[in-house]
Amino acid sequence: MHGTQRSITAANEPILSVRGLSKKFTLHTQGGVAIDAFSGLDLDVWRGECLALHGPSGAGKSTLLRLLYANYKPCAGSIRVNHGGALVDMASAPPRAVLSVRHSTIGYVSQFLRVIPRVSCLDIVAEQLSAHGEDERCAREKSANLLERLRIPKRLWNLAPATFSGGEQQRVNIARGFIRRYPVMLLDEPTASLDSTNRKTVVTLIQEAKAAGAAIVGIFHDEAVRDAVADRVFRLHPACQAS
Repeated sequence: MHGTQRSITAANEPILSVRGLSKKFTLHTQGGVAIDAFSGLDLDVWRGECLALHGPSGAGKSTLLRLLYANYKPCAGSIRVNHGGALVDMASAPPRAVLSVRHSTIGYVSQFLRVIPRVSCLDIVAEQLSAHGEDERCAREKSANLLERLRIPKRLWNLAPATFSGGEQQRVNIARGFIRRYPVMLLDEPTASLDSTNRKTVVTLIQEAKAAGAAIVGIFHDEAVRDAVADRVFRLHPACQAS
């Protein structure tokens, strides 16, 4: 087994565990000034709960999500996730292991839809199931049902979403993230561009994911949404340190 993994025997282990996490950014265009995002951060997340990241702008909330997904590498610390019965440290895992975790264990709903041009809205969502072996017809049926729940007009399903409104693109993004039951879900302001009716739908999707055992870490600037979905709040504060 690779050095970044170990087997799990305790059923009550958190599915995601962070210890001593530190991140510093070096601004090379500004004379090499170093900015601390945070240091020595610890947190645990269990199955079936939602942990809301809370704090002012610049506190490192989005940075933390990107570290958990291994889009960023930390300066120190570990990010251990239960991946198919083994612990994988996303802070030190090789690229192949990171991709495996992203494929099966961690889903990420960002604020922006990034897709291949000219791929239809329905195919963008359905491919998240077909890529995991689901029958294509079933994948498209499930995707259609979810797009309908999110009030994406049927006339748009066979169009590429590049020309959709911001709210429509965000709902396609949410559908793509929620169509599979990932054990861990990272949500970066999933309701940001949505009206009240669609916000309620997303709240319901989050509650359903929790009920199915998903561990969720999210940023929710809408206080009503945060209160509706969060079991715990993890507060971050700006480091306010430069060197």
